[in-house]
Amino acid sequence: MRGRRGKFDVPGSASRHEPTVRAGLGPVGDCAPGSRPRVGGVTVSFGTRMSREPETKLLRGLWMRVYVPNFLIAAGQGAMIPVLVYAADRVHASPAEAGLVVALNGFGTMIFDLPSGRIIARLGESNAARISAALLGVGLVGCYFSESFLLLACSLLVQAAGWALWSLVRLTHLSRVAPALVRGRALSLFGGVIRAGNVIGPFLYVVLVGRSNVRGAFVIYLVCVVIGFTWQVVARDRHDHAAHLTQAIQVRTIRILSENRRVFATAGVGALGISLLRGSRNAIIPLWAAHLGFSAAQASTIFAFSSLVDLAFFYPAGVVSDRWGRKAVAIPSMVVLSIGHILVPFSHSFTTLFLVSLVLGLGNGMGSGIVMTLGADFTPAVGRSSFLAVWRLVSDGGTAVGPLVDSGIVAVGALVLAGPVLGLVGLSIAIVVALHLEESAPNRFKNDV
Repeated sequence: MRGRRGKFDVPGSASRHEPTVRAGLGPVGDCAPGSRPRVGGVTVSFGTRMSREPETKLLRGLWMRVYVPNFLIAAGQGAMIPVLVYAADRVHASPAEAGLVVALNGFGTMIFDLPSGRIIARLGESNAARISAALLGVGLVGCYFSESFLLLACSLLVQAAGWALWSLVRLTHLSRVAPALVRGRALSLFGGVIRAGNVIGPFLYVVLVGRSNVRGAFVIYLVCVVIGFTWQVVARDRHDHAAHLTQAIQVRTIRILSENRRVFATAGVGALGISLLRGSRNAIIPLWAAHLGFSAAQASTIFAFSSLVDLAFFYPAGVVSDRWGRKAVAIPSMVVLSIGHILVPFSHSFTTLFLVSLVLGLGNGMGSGIVMTLGADFTPAVGRSSFLAVWRLVSDGGTAVGPLVDSGIVAVGALVLAGPVLGLVGLSIAIVVALHLEESAPNRFKNDV
């Protein structure tokens, strides 16, 4: 009752729910305490091995194949996100519609998560990556030539679908090959390079395009997609035959939800809360900047420095996650993000909004990689891409709902309440996570990490 595997697939390195095996660099994988999971009637047992390789060597091979391509594409995305509100304004959208445009970036990703899982299962990681690059290209070309709100919204949805597929392809690959001993750091680095791209992106826009040409952000993103995908193709591991394999057995979504209902009711709620606050952050800073009368370049500058603070914490977040557990990362991240949202309406100048954005960047950086790490921790041995697709649906749902809540509040003329409302919701979810989340870090109770 298992899908086909390539001989270079290292299941023990990928998941808390997979058996530990010895392959590649050496022994990897220390499984978290807890009961043995069952997926599709299969009971999975797991062993315990400690790596003799230095931790840096376990991560070194991932840089060229995984991290650099994602950094390049994230840089393009970072150039686009801060100016989406201004792109909507260029096609004469209202403030509420501008908030909706930001939400569509997350919503398009969310609605394509489950289809992405099926595409990867049916076509394999390599073919799915090609499709994702094509979707990104088509969507960005459409955004560039948009002269109406409808065309901009539709093109942004296509772009978001491409990002959803690309992200799930890379997450599926990383959850399969990342050693369990350093999984928190591997996935924090994955989140960190995305943050690095988000730092570089706004600066690229400011330096290369300037104040008025909003469409230039889409050109930067498109160029980054072309370079990033080309890099991924050239740097791929040609001995990784598992990247071309399809799954012989398709695991249905309802089965994933049923057999992992406690996971989604606890860890899933935490992932939803963090993503909700992150998605709102992407909207609330540009919306409040526009409300204060700042230009697109000023909003991009604020967002870039917020992302710079965010970036500074991605590796420490992985160390804390591996050494002291996932809750030690998730809860502080949600609390600081919530406080940052509550402070937004108290900023009335460039300086005060700049400082509040740094608080939001700090909260986001403290939780670097935690959503993906939790997903990798609980991923079952059977139906990896299907489980991760559902997991991405939960987290991307939060990313989409955050800006939607902001947009809805703006629509009733109460922009000043958007930050505090999201902040209070975030604090409530942090309490739920603190009380009910089962610790899943493999090294939580060890002193040798």
